[in-house]
Amino acid sequence: MQHSLKLIAAATLLSVVSFSHASPVPKDPTRQSPQGLYVDAKETQAMMAKDPSVILVDVRTPEEWQFVGYTKAAQIMIPAVMFDYSQMDTKQNKPRYMPAPNPQWISQFEDKIADLGADEKTTYVIMCRSGATRAAPVAKLMDQYGYKNVYVMTDGFEGGKNKDGDLKGYRAHSGWKHSGAEWTYNIEADKVYFKTYGVKY
Repeated sequence: MQHSLKLIAAATLLSVVSFSHASPVPKDPTRQSPQGLYVDAKETQAMMAKDPSVILVDVRTPEEWQFVGYTKAAQIMIPAVMFDYSQMDTKQNKPRYMPAPNPQWISQFEDKIADLGADEKTTYVIMCRSGATRAAPVAKLMDQYGYKNVYVMTDGFEGGKNKDGDLKGYRAHSGWKHSGAEWTYNIEADKVYFKTYGVKY
């Protein structure tokens, strides 16, 4: 009997450990988080199906939600970065508008989780476009405020770019959008974030 209980306990522990490291640690240090927890889109879906208390947080922009799509499975939608359309990105010298971090992100996030009855002990999965420049920084920010159960979705909503073939350069594989899960272009007012124009972030 004791032997059986030990086997069950060991199996349970193994499943927890293996799931907490379901996706490999990203090789790029900028994609890594202090929590060290990583999942891809399909693993996130399985995780949420198994535990309804898991909260998916979409940190992309309102423009992405409207023109690229979003999933209603995301209970929190707050952009981590907005864009200043009055100038180009002179900080990183990229052919895009100037990115501007949302300085109110953590306070807006905590207002949302209060409405959901969640807290620091809740498990969160952070989703950006491809699991790179926004999800990991948000996880780092959350770590500073005591949120330790935070996963980074390594393939994000759109997934990585195809490296060859007719769709080379396009985001046409992996990611939530290409996983077979629900997503839509139709904006729902009670789901999304509203930006007050004229206010600089």
